Order: sequence, then structure tokens, then C-alpha cells
Amino acid sequence: MMKSYWTVEELAKELQVTTRTIRNYMKSGELSGAKVGGQWRFTLSDIRKLTGDTGLNNPFTDFTENFNNPGTFQQSLLAFNIPVKSQAELEAVRDQIIEQYNQVYSGQDRRFYYELLSPDYFRVVLSGNRKYTLNFGSWIEERFY
Repeated sequence: MMKSYWTVEELAKELQVTTRTIRNYMKSGELSGAKVGGQWRFTLSDIRKLTGDTGLNNPFTDFTENFNNPGTFQQSLLAFNIPVKSQAELEAVRDQIIEQYNQVYSGQDRRFYYELLSPDYFRVVLSGNRKYTLNFGSWIEERFY
């Protein structure tokens, strides 16, 4: 189960800052929280506001945090780090995957993400029902590995 709150000390350790820095963030209004039993507690939402991480369009966040919501529940998550030798190859591979997704695999409760990791790799993440992720994943593996 995912943690639902953090103390000042836990948050400072997680962010690799001092507890004084956490308290300064609170004083300046950059960090909000709730006092419970005399100790400050911070939710994931509080922390995201501080760090600027909205969690939007993040397949890993969607997959791990929405398991209790029937409208956003995803059965499976599959990620590929695909090697490329040039910008031209990256664009060609990316375009082929997007075209295949749009023509064959797009649909309700199916998600597709991609991001550039480095000049040599980009990541493709699929989430949705098992049949979708396994079939589209197999298509990707057959063509690009």
C-alpha cells in the first residue's frame, strides 16, 4: 500500500534537505500540510505542489495511484527502453509506433506514452487491459528488438 502522509523528518529525508528547510517552505507558503497530534503531516498532493510534479500524464503515477478507481483502473503496465542510433531513426521508430497505435490499438482504457531518455534511447509505456499491452508490446518487440 502506498504511503498516505509524511512527517517533517520523513519529508526532509526523502527530499534530501534539512528539517529547517521544510519548515522554511511551510513558513513561506511553498508547502502546506496539516497538524495531526501536534506533528505536521504532508500528503502526496502537498509534496507535488512543492516539487512541481503534478503527476499528470505520468503512466507510473496513473498505474500505482488509481487502482481503487474503476474509471481509471489499468490491469497492466508495460515499458520498453528502445535503443536508437540517430535522431532520424528515433523519429522513424516513434512515427511507426504512433501510427500502429492510432490505426490498431487506440481505444477506451488504453494508454500510450513515449519520452526521450537520452540521444540513444526513448521509452514507450503502454497501460490498459492485459490483451492490449501484451499484443501491442509483442508488435513493438518484433519490430524494434
